[in-house]
Amino acid sequence: MSDGKENDVSWALKILEREPEYVESVWTRYFHQGWCTMFGVLVPVTGNFMYRRPLWAGIQTHIALGIIGLGVGTYLRKREIESCGRRDALLRDYIIRHPEDFPPPNIKKWGEVLVDWVPMR
Repeated sequence: MSDGKENDVSWALKILEREPEYVESVWTRYFHQGWCTMFGVLVPVTGNFMYRRPLWAGIQTHIALGIIGLGVGTYLRKREIESCGRRDALLRDYIIRHPEDFPPPNIKKWGEVLVDWVPMR
């Protein structure tokens, strides 16, 4: 503990940060809502198909289950964000409390990592 370099874990904390230029895609943002809504609509469509009724018969059921699916998808998205945030907070706390487990990485060049290749003919 003589110098500050020994306990510097900023490199490890930087791994957990989101890149500033990151933009969340539409697919990532609405994945849960989209799939749960489609599932909610496809359940009565499948039931109608199995009972040999017109696929869109009982449209109120399709709409109701689609809205319920949207709500479930929104809940799942919120829960995933909270879970990931909780996990990241625990990791940050562990890194700060146990800097001895995170020594600075040794930077090597590719020439030091790769083994010399000798062709065998």
